Amino acid sequence: MTFLRQYPIPAVLLAFALLLLAPQAALADEEAITDPVLSEAQCAIVEDSAGNVLYEKNSDTQMPMASITKVMTAMVALDSGIDLDTPCQIHATDLGADSQTAGFVEGDTPTLRELLRVMLVYSANDAAENVALNVAGSEDAFVELMNEKAQELGMTNTHFENPHGLDAEGHYSTVSDLALMGRVALSEYPFIAATVHTRSVMVSVAGAKKTFYSTDELLGSYKGIRGIKTGYVAGSAAFLGACQRNGVELFTCVLGAQTSSGRFTDTVSLLKWAYANFKRTRVARSSWVVGVRPFADNFALSCVVTPTDNETAVTWPEGGSLSFSSTVLQRNLLVDNGQPVGSTAWTQDGRTAGSVHYVARLTLKSMPRVNVFTLPLYGYAV
Repeated sequence: MTFLRQYPIPAVLLAFALLLLAPQAALADEEAITDPVLSEAQCAIVEDSAGNVLYEKNSDTQMPMASITKVMTAMVALDSGIDLDTPCQIHATDLGADSQTAGFVEGDTPTLRELLRVMLVYSANDAAENVALNVAGSEDAFVELMNEKAQELGMTNTHFENPHGLDAEGHYSTVSDLALMGRVALSEYPFIAATVHTRSVMVSVAGAKKTFYSTDELLGSYKGIRGIKTGYVAGSAAFLGACQRNGVELFTCVLGAQTSSGRFTDTVSLLKWAYANFKRTRVARSSWVVGVRPFADNFALSCVVTPTDNETAVTWPEGGSLSFSSTVLQRNLLVDNGQPVGSTAWTQDGRTAGSVHYVARLTLKSMPRVNVFTLPLYGYAV
């Protein structure tokens, strides 16, 4: 039998515990940076996985989102429930001489899965257009679904005019809205999360197999990068990104960079700044004894309860206080040697900061004294 209680950490006990432990250390192997240095981006944002804003610049300024649009196209297509292996009819469309296309021709029958993959990886505009036509029957009907989805997600400063992102009056978004869309795409759409992290995709086009490479230059070159989508219209480059490092997931978006390389340079600057400013705080040591339980095989013996490992919580300096929730076996239950006894989840403003697991360990030596100060939370959740 288990039960769950959640308690804020008392400030006095937390302060005492931190005095006992090692001081906070930076998460990245870099010196903390006061502010990120942006070379080109007119608008930028960094958020954590819970949507907490760590940095913003003109976050609600409406700008062209270019091919970042295709993330919404993918979400709407997946929401339709159409089997991804359904063959799609290709419609010839004129998207302009400078439009990036895969080269699909009438008579090709790619599956919806293939269209979505080449759309997200290579940013093929003809793939996006044909996704819309096959899912909704017309571009206008599909765009209506895109705008409905945006409203459902709370993207209040976003409006779509097409499924591919080519420049059009009334087609705009903000870095704040796009970061929200990115979090939803990666957390609720496994297909999108896997695809945007793919370096290349092979698809049959005009009767021949072709390989299309990702437009995301950070894949494979920046530690922890997970995608998500590039974008470019004349004079305005964009990038919606996600990165996970040391258990911390961040979402970034830059709009209005002058060059393709500038959007990546500024994204790296944002990520370096954020990871350099996260801290590790010790929350458990495997040597701590936080409880004593009766041993199941011999009532004359007892088991000590200790964390399974040394653990730290990853915290943002201005992210608010830590809180925790613990699930612990009832005190009077007998335990075996090595049996899990409970766990604690640490959070900071709704973001997962770390976790600790506890185990019973049989000791034949003198029973050590339980140090209630080394782990203040454990004394409350019993």
